[in-house]
Formats: sequence, C-alpha cells, structure tokens
Amino acid sequence: MFRLKLVPDNSAFNFLRQMRLTAAFSAMLVLVSMGLFFGKGLNLGIDFRGGILIEAQSQNAVEVAK
Repeated sequence: MFRLKLVPDNSAFNFLRQMRLTAAFSAMLVLVSMGLFFGKGLNLGIDFRGGILIEAQSQNAVEVAK
C-alpha cells in the first residue's frame, strides 16, 4: 500500500525540541474545552430534549385558544 509521508526524510525541523510547547498547548485546549463543556453545558436542540416544534405564519391575527 501507499505510505503517507507527511514529513520528508531530510527535514531539519527538531520535533523533540518543540515537545513541551505543543504538549502545553494541547493541555490548555483540553482544559478550555472541558471548562466550556461543564460550565456552559450542551446546547441541545428540541430534537434531543423531546418534543416537536411547529412554526406557522398567518396573514390575520389568530386566537391561540381556538
């Protein structure tokens, strides 16, 4: 099969030198996303909460009691 080569063999970029920076950035993103998830909660629409939403427009005024 074809192997995907994202980085060429003769690359001069030192990946291990950037390990702490990228690990800190990744941990920060995880903490922010967990904070938003537990702090704000999920914004579930009506299809996940159960129920039906029907929207209708009318030219004339309509009494809701009818």
